[in-house]
Amino acid sequence: MADRNRAFLDGLDPEYFSYLLDTYIETEDEKRSLVALKIALHHSIETLFSLLGAFVQAPDCAYAWIAKCSNADLRTFVDRVTRGDASLISKLRLPDISWKSVARAAFNAYQPGTERQAQTVHRFASLWRALSHELLDQAAIDEYNALKHGFRIRSGGFALAIGTEHQYGIPPPDSEMHMIGKSDHGVTFLKIENMAGGRLGPHIRSRQTSVNWSTERVILQFQLVGMSINNVVSGLKVLNGYPASTCKFLRPQEDADFDVPWQYSVGVTSANFDFVLDEDGLPPVTKAELLAKLRSK
Repeated sequence: MADRNRAFLDGLDPEYFSYLLDTYIETEDEKRSLVALKIALHHSIETLFSLLGAFVQAPDCAYAWIAKCSNADLRTFVDRVTRGDASLISKLRLPDISWKSVARAAFNAYQPGTERQAQTVHRFASLWRALSHELLDQAAIDEYNALKHGFRIRSGGFALAIGTEHQYGIPPPDSEMHMIGKSDHGVTFLKIENMAGGRLGPHIRSRQTSVNWSTERVILQFQLVGMSINNVVSGLKVLNGYPASTCKFLRPQEDADFDVPWQYSVGVTSANFDFVLDEDGLPPVTKAELLAKLRSK
């Protein structure tokens, strides 16, 4: 198992996502490039937390942990670390369950005993906590699913402005409208939902969802996630007996650089505008009744 785990770690390519970033930002089609980058960002965040899960729970058999971990399992793991669930099983000797304790273990071999190490642990712990919301947020999950399953999106952002009507039903003039969200980049997709919470049977509806992106934020987050992936792989290697001198750790030069991606905002980042349906007026129907009706035609 040890040999197979080392072979797995040797085969990982921590620079893959950096390669994607360099490739996509050099293209002339900015709209398609950002869609590709956003898909890759979702993928890289999923990869990062998969590696972190293996690091915390099975560093000596990382390949099996990652292969057996479903998306639901991964989100449960990330949520438990974010909440500080003390019952989470770990092979590491962590003083508590937190991203700071995980980061401290990951950077144990990075400039040990220095202020640089302490700040690096603090900054990456804060980063991973912030990125955990990208993995757990339902809007982000819906967006990623729409992008990767059938590529069922329309690219392009939206603008949203509000104003007070002087007369019911008549919008105010443009000069009185206040912009609260705008971006040229983003996607619109249809989310399929059960109606009435599923209590009326297999009734479903579609809901149009639009999402805005900041180009700068996507690119800067991507860079930090790429560094994180490299560092977790290095942390796994150190735990598996690789000399620390052969393991590379990456971080931004300045501590403040960790906060920069979140300084870019497009205002309102998502919106749902759709038909209002009277769900209580729907007749209950069973799956058997629906199948019988379909087969009768």
